[in-house]
Amino acid sequence: MKKKNTKIYASRFIVVALSIIAQAVGIWALIFILNREFFSVQAFITTIGAILFLSIVNREQAAVYKIPWIIIFLIFPFAGVMVYLTFGNVRISKKQMRKFRHVYSESHDEYYGQKAVLKKLEETGNKGAGMAKYLKNATSLPVFNNTFTQYLPTGEEFFDKLRKEISSAERYVFLEYFIIEEGVMWDGLFDILTEKIKKGVKVYLMYDDVGSMPKLPAKFYKQLQKQGFNATKFNKFTPVVSISHNNRDHRKIAVIDGEKGFVSGANIADEYINVSRPFGRWRDNAIFMKGQAVDSLVRLFIQLYNMSSVEQLVEEQFIFDHHEFIPDGFVFPFGDSPSPITYEHIGENVYLDIINRADKYVYITTPYLIVDTPITDALKKAAERGVDVRIIIPEIPDKKLVYLLTKSFLPSLIRSGVKIYKYKEGFIHSKTFLSDGDVGVVGTINLDFRSLVHHFECAVWLYKTSSLIDIYADFLRLFEVDCEQIAEEKARLKWYERLIKSLLNLFAPLM
Repeated sequence: MKKKNTKIYASRFIVVALSIIAQAVGIWALIFILNREFFSVQAFITTIGAILFLSIVNREQAAVYKIPWIIIFLIFPFAGVMVYLTFGNVRISKKQMRKFRHVYSESHDEYYGQKAVLKKLEETGNKGAGMAKYLKNATSLPVFNNTFTQYLPTGEEFFDKLRKEISSAERYVFLEYFIIEEGVMWDGLFDILTEKIKKGVKVYLMYDDVGSMPKLPAKFYKQLQKQGFNATKFNKFTPVVSISHNNRDHRKIAVIDGEKGFVSGANIADEYINVSRPFGRWRDNAIFMKGQAVDSLVRLFIQLYNMSSVEQLVEEQFIFDHHEFIPDGFVFPFGDSPSPITYEHIGENVYLDIINRADKYVYITTPYLIVDTPITDALKKAAERGVDVRIIIPEIPDKKLVYLLTKSFLPSLIRSGVKIYKYKEGFIHSKTFLSDGDVGVVGTINLDFRSLVHHFECAVWLYKTSSLIDIYADFLRLFEVDCEQIAEEKARLKWYERLIKSLLNLFAPLM
């Protein structure tokens, strides 16, 4: 497919965004006027504000997420009510909730032999068993000890492997990505996919409307439908005031015939394979899986696809029944979702567990480092108790204001003994945790509030798998060749940066 002018698509995002702002301002102005003219309206708004204030204070959520709303209500009572009703009052229909929870509605413990798997896991030590049990309780998905995993350290290697595996598809392909952009990477997949469709292979494709809006025409999914794709876009960005626009599908999942699957940090766009370099050399990664753990990727894909598409997929038709048993440690693919679907921040809890249980080292790559108090404290305490804590961030940011917030966290972390490295060649987008050589996570979950709170995310938890050896080798290569440690004096903000940061920091949990 020929690449189009992305400026046209970006302008569509601006038009929709401006229409939402205009709508919000109009609603606020009308209620403000009524509030001034009629005492009953003023009393009503005051009552609503008091109820919302108490609701926020008593919400089952970390204080760091409540504080910005509380400050807004205390300083600007009327404006606080308007802003919260417009952007803070998350709602999801009962129909959507039923669709979302369907894949978790039945226990698969007996089918996947969970008692035996957990017993084997417990025999390796409590470090892995505790997290596996937590993830099982939080997601109702199983832990697996029969799946091969392969670490792919770059976007280029991920792309090559993805093309190869799609070329072998015989029944179906699932593709779910935050961003799809027309270009070399998409064209390389599109040619293979269209050939597969001609041979009777079903291709189900879903992309996030906001993530892909600057890259694709509005009717891109309909163009694909005409060419035989079962295509849809997630959470259509419409000119209606709603915080649901903030709940994006940030997952990156590919499944081939239910036998093989990928979870990656990389989207389908040229910068992820360094065909284009808007921020220097782009570094990303992925995990390839072959075995029964791919069943969980099937369920995660169907979960959001059924929320977005008129067509409803039945998971039993896509689960592969004859997986090869490949003993290679323990693997747990999992998803994370915004409230009110789940009030637990699953990704954050997984990261905290890794940091808190670390004995020798914790290595992290993240494009953003806008973290709440629990993660900040955990990183500092780990370093202070002698754990070698190292975090790699980009040298060239893709979002300057977000990077300013990232930089603001660095001095206090460095003073506590956390080692911060910058990826010298450009932008590192991978989201990877590795600790003590036996536990790791690769996925889509950034260390920022959008990923930890607002987005639909996914990742793969790995325990004592052979792929952890490759992840460790990749970290060593990054530290020794591609990265440079940041000294505390180099991390200090200039006076005007501190001023901007102080304002941004207040509302970071809402960003």
